[in-house]
Amino acid sequence: MAQTAQADMKQDREVILQSLNRARRRPQTAPPINLTVMHDLRANFIAKAKFSAAQVHEISSAEDAPACIADVLRAAGAALKLHVPAASAVTALPWRRKPELTISAEPPGGDDSAVSAADYGIAETGTLVFFSGPRTPSSWHFRPGREFMLIHAANILPRFEDVIASMGSSIPATVNLITGPSRAADIEQTIEMGAHGPREVHILLCAQLAPRPSDI
Repeated sequence: MAQTAQADMKQDREVILQSLNRARRRPQTAPPINLTVMHDLRANFIAKAKFSAAQVHEISSAEDAPACIADVLRAAGAALKLHVPAASAVTALPWRRKPELTISAEPPGGDDSAVSAADYGIAETGTLVFFSGPRTPSSWHFRPGREFMLIHAANILPRFEDVIASMGSSIPATVNLITGPSRAADIEQTIEMGAHGPREVHILLCAQLAPRPSDI
């Protein structure tokens, strides 16, 4: 009787292990996105980004970014001052067209606004991807209370797997993925914005084609 029970337990264990092994199996590459469901990469990216509480501003070219940013800051009653890393490609934007904006290379604080250029966008989740480096230091995504993020429509990819594939052998030290404003619900399950980063995320989606990621 005891031997029968042990045999049954062993058989049950094998069934469970086989089930777990089947569940662990994953395709080596993600299947292509069905565009008839997704519409198109740009539209899906916008929808997902807005769902994550990011604010999306569609602009014709990167040169329109200073005017758009100035309008947003003015509407919010915020200081017309922006923090930009000294090596960022964003410094090449025509800020002279908006002389009321002050550009600072000092690291931003929690009440400040910062600008950055994303390497890629992910249509599946509305996520922005930043490869760490002098042009986009990781710490700048945690410091400001408001962050403006420039992304070219041509650099929106279907999935994160496509971003990984784009790296080839040039893997950055850090890949920062940002989906909407920072938030947490640790206290009484109440959503608090800006817990570990920006309270506001403004995506400047540029229609103009970019020769390569992060170019302005």
